[in-house]
Amino acid sequence: MYSMLAQTNPQVFGWEHLTFLAVFIVFMIASLLLVKFFAKNEKVQDIVVRCAGVLLLIFIMWNRIAICISHQRATYLIPDSFCGMSSLVLALAVTFGRRNNNVLHFVFYFAILGDVLSMFYPDFIGQASSIFYSNTISGLLHHSFGFLVCVLLCMVGWFKPNYKKSGNIVIGFMAYITIGAFMMSVFDYSDAFYINNPILSGTPFTVWVLIPIFVALYALFMVSYELTRRKLQKRNDSFTKIKKVLNEKF
Repeated sequence: MYSMLAQTNPQVFGWEHLTFLAVFIVFMIASLLLVKFFAKNEKVQDIVVRCAGVLLLIFIMWNRIAICISHQRATYLIPDSFCGMSSLVLALAVTFGRRNNNVLHFVFYFAILGDVLSMFYPDFIGQASSIFYSNTISGLLHHSFGFLVCVLLCMVGWFKPNYKKSGNIVIGFMAYITIGAFMMSVFDYSDAFYINNPILSGTPFTVWVLIPIFVALYALFMVSYELTRRKLQKRNDSFTKIKKVLNEKF
């Protein structure tokens, strides 16, 4: 039985995948709790976020270099998927950008959606006999760490969703598609950013099918976020008024 397991490549929801998820989730929760309790001021939070950005940059560059080596093609250094490009852009935005910068207002949504899907359904996990194959483990790490960075940004207030900046998503999407079209025409890629082929083989989910799904999810998220934010703001305003009245009387 051991020999059978040894000969089987890692599978989605196989023991290697589930073990990786369990270890990462424990690491993520522990890391966020440490930040919550010890990173009390903005200066410390900025250092933590930028360090996380550097780590994410290391993971995505490791992944792209590994892919270049395995395919013997230097142009693969440029990410050709939404997940890969978003990990790169997110890493650069938090490493070198300011709090709540405009780049975050498009890459955050691309990154968190793609990272969650790839964490729980990494279709690339079976490309070699070991999960520690460089292309595989670096792919798992940049997707999962990208998700951690997104959660961290929200937790410390580095990113605050704003429906008024929805236009940034359109600009970011068009930039991705333009890069993809360039790669297909100049570098002779068969596909990039799922322009021609679906994100999962055997499904209809090319980027053109995914667009309306993404728009619906984004709209649902923003409505829920705004309703929750306004409700909390109203509650805080009420507490402030009560506190002011009590202070005046006593």
